Amino acid sequence: MSPTFSELKNQADTTSEVRKILEQMVWLAPITADPITSLTDENGALKALPEGYWPVGIISTDGSTLATDVNVEDVEGFGYAQPVRRDITSATQTVTVTCLESFRKNVISLAYMMSLDDVEQALNGEIVFDRPALPEKQFYRMIRIGRDVTANGDIYRAKFYPRIYSVSIPEEAWTTDAVTFPLELTPEVDKALGTSERNFIAGPGAKAAATSLGFKQGA
Repeated sequence: MSPTFSELKNQADTTSEVRKILEQMVWLAPITADPITSLTDENGALKALPEGYWPVGIISTDGSTLATDVNVEDVEGFGYAQPVRRDITSATQTVTVTCLESFRKNVISLAYMMSLDDVEQALNGEIVFDRPALPEKQFYRMIRIGRDVTANGDIYRAKFYPRIYSVSIPEEAWTTDAVTFPLELTPEVDKALGTSERNFIAGPGAKAAATSLGFKQGA
């Protein structure tokens, strides 16, 4: 007997697997820091990040985003309505995040594209530093970690960029609103790891949803 539309729809859809990122955090580290190879321990709990990683702090309600600009070159054929050949020639990624804790040393360093490692805070609390005439291209490691809540526990979604750098200096507006730094960063392929982006889906919620997620199961 043929299935009804509703029966097929019930087989196709899993409403409990509609995900949101309820909370998230963004961490960066010097390019010399250890890369992140796993997000959770054997029980699905988050592991401590390697030494050297630091948080950007509170971010705006826009969250963090990843955009990929794919460039395609077409070969047109006489008499053909569509290209007879299409080649992907590049795929440039851009990560954007707006930082609200704009007086943090590392956030300022990212925004101004300069090193502040040698800048000291005086005993009276004052900090003084000069911006260079030209920004400096500095490479970092970055991880974005998002959290959703399920009936079976937390589920984590993370993206690790082993080699990333700022590509612009953001506008700095001093108004009655919070002083923010909308940052744009571009990942590059890390030659040692062979990737520009490592993805994670983890946590007890991911373990419980193994069947509906559809990935091959490890031993």
